[in-house]
Amino acid sequence: MAIVNVHLILGSTVSLVCPARVVEAGADGLLLWVAPGTPLWRATIPPGTHLRDLPTEGSYPLRADRWRHAGALILQPAGAGHAVWWSFTEEQEFRSWYVNLESRTRTRDGADVHVTDQELDITVAPDRAWEWKDEEAFAAKTGHPVYWTAAEAAAIRAEGVRVTRLIDSASYPFDGTWCDFRPPASWPVPDRPPLPLGPVTAPSGALVLGKASWIGHRQDGSRPWSERALAAAAAGGGHIHEGESAEPLAWGYEAIAVPAALDRPLPVRAWTSPSPFDGEPVLSALEVELGLQWDRDAHGDGPVPLGDLPVDRCGTVLGDARALDRFEGLSGESVDGLADVTYWGRYWEEAHAVFGGELVLPHPGGTGPHGFLDIPLAEARALKRRIEDWVREGPGNGLMVSVDAHTDFHRFKRAGWSRPLLAGTIEVGGCRVLGLGWDPGDHSMRHRGERAHGQVYPVTLEERAGEAVLRWTVPAYVPDEDAAL
Repeated sequence: MAIVNVHLILGSTVSLVCPARVVEAGADGLLLWVAPGTPLWRATIPPGTHLRDLPTEGSYPLRADRWRHAGALILQPAGAGHAVWWSFTEEQEFRSWYVNLESRTRTRDGADVHVTDQELDITVAPDRAWEWKDEEAFAAKTGHPVYWTAAEAAAIRAEGVRVTRLIDSASYPFDGTWCDFRPPASWPVPDRPPLPLGPVTAPSGALVLGKASWIGHRQDGSRPWSERALAAAAAGGGHIHEGESAEPLAWGYEAIAVPAALDRPLPVRAWTSPSPFDGEPVLSALEVELGLQWDRDAHGDGPVPLGDLPVDRCGTVLGDARALDRFEGLSGESVDGLADVTYWGRYWEEAHAVFGGELVLPHPGGTGPHGFLDIPLAEARALKRRIEDWVREGPGNGLMVSVDAHTDFHRFKRAGWSRPLLAGTIEVGGCRVLGLGWDPGDHSMRHRGERAHGQVYPVTLEERAGEAVLRWTVPAYVPDEDAAL
């Protein structure tokens, strides 16, 4: 039985990505089942709020969660601007219907359905008494550039009126069908769906996946990395690395370069597994849609091995080959003349009382780090010296202070703060570039040896629904296997 991932979108924000089991599929549409406790991704919003009431320009990163209700059936009629939900009690007794007015698109491979919520809904009791829901919010959003025009609003309401006629006449799907549904006990709860991360862009026609720690390293007179990347991409894809030897250095720059469409965004998604360190999701596979048709004559059915990469403790970068020539790495220059100052550790409360600063990266308990973002670099360095002088003259050792210039490395790390997989997207050289971090505890347990100790993971070119994708697979932690090593 197939699984479909439902992406629920409000305005410009993905509010939920939830896997659902296909009960029926045909020319008439899809019937889906969402099981209690299903693992999913949910937008992070302040407690006690609803996404509909928050600013559209806000940042609401997805976080790992579970379906918090009893099971639900979802009918998505083909070509219709609505879906019908059957909600049940925990004892699987029918509770009510719910009509969600929406628009939908399904991916070519059928694995994902993107649902754009249109705010206006209809609640339907078991006796078919119905009411409009969220009319005020629907009216308030009408005319907003992120939502719908007045003409579109009229069409949305007309779709709802059409559904109410089905309700009043007790016509399908409001005729009692599926109200006695019982999911088979053999159906397992689906895995958490892949996490959408992208897109990235590659206007040079070559996309690079590489280590973040050495990307800014250049030996005098060495060729730009893009020359090697473009050559590898022209040959169908391959591994590039520092030095002239056939094998990459144990601790040096390396990457995989592949051809990619230069005229469109390239969606990126990540599969996850629990970290053995703290149970939080960590990367188990990264997949990029390259926007190119699969070349069966050249590649057969695939997959095509392209080489392997270690998990770099400093992170991984995915972006355009030429844009990454301009990437300011670990020891690079600030790209905008600004920096961030943060402090944490012992005496942080005393330091906050003297110097102030906002909570930069929330931790449980709100303990820090604190500091100042986006201040001129010279001012940031002077502030660090003042804090360090205060530490020496006052409380003594224990407070850590850092100045992080706005290098591209720091920018992607900052963009990933508080996001799953520490994933953040920035612009470099006019291109969208994705950075991935790695949980330090998980890295130290499973990947700290990197290439020097053979801890490398395969990168392949694969086919999905007739198109090429780049895939990096990092096997999930298996306790018994790791214990035997």
